[in-house]
Order: sequence, then structure tokens, then C-alpha cells
Amino acid sequence: MKKDIQHTKDLFRQLLELLKKENEDEFAYMINQLELGLRFIDEYENISSVERNINQLYCELRQVYININKPRVGLSDFFLWKDDDGERVKANETLDAIKNDLRQLFRDH
Repeated sequence: MKKDIQHTKDLFRQLLELLKKENEDEFAYMINQLELGLRFIDEYENISSVERNINQLYCELRQVYININKPRVGLSDFFLWKDDDGERVKANETLDAIKNDLRQLFRDH
């Protein structure tokens, strides 16, 4: 489970970095949701092991994932635009890998 938490945290951070690099106002909602998810993880990691509830954490993180995947405004329809074809393909391969990993993670939890 600890491995899944760290993997989720890494994926949220990677996605957050990609969105912030694009510097688009339209991504503000997804950025805020990812930051919220990272706070949930940090709070979970900072409480005593007796009080930890992994199911509650993944319930909160799943809601963040649902919120960033809303049609037409979310991750499901998001891609990175670069003028250079090679850059665009490489950037979107990275993005697609993150999306696929997140999808798989939340299928498993």
C-alpha cells in the first residue's frame, strides 16, 4: 500500500508539473484538485499509524481523480500542444503514460 501511495503522489506531482508548465488559466481547476490530492497524501503521511485510514485516503483521492476527468474540461480531453511535431508527440506520450497509470491505480483501489 505504501508503494501505491508514493506512486500516486509521484503521478499527481508529474501531472501538476506538466499543467503548470503550460501556464494556461483553463487548467486552474485541475491544478487546484491535484494540489488538494497532494495535501490529502501529506496529511495521511503525517498522522500516526493508529489513526491512518487508507480506504478513506483513496476515497478522497478517487474523488480528486473523478474531478480532474470531467468531460470537455478535464484530463480526459486534455493534450499538450507544441508547434514542433516531435516535441508534441514526446510530451503527449509522457502525458498518456501518466493518465494510464492513474487510471490503472484507481481501478485497483
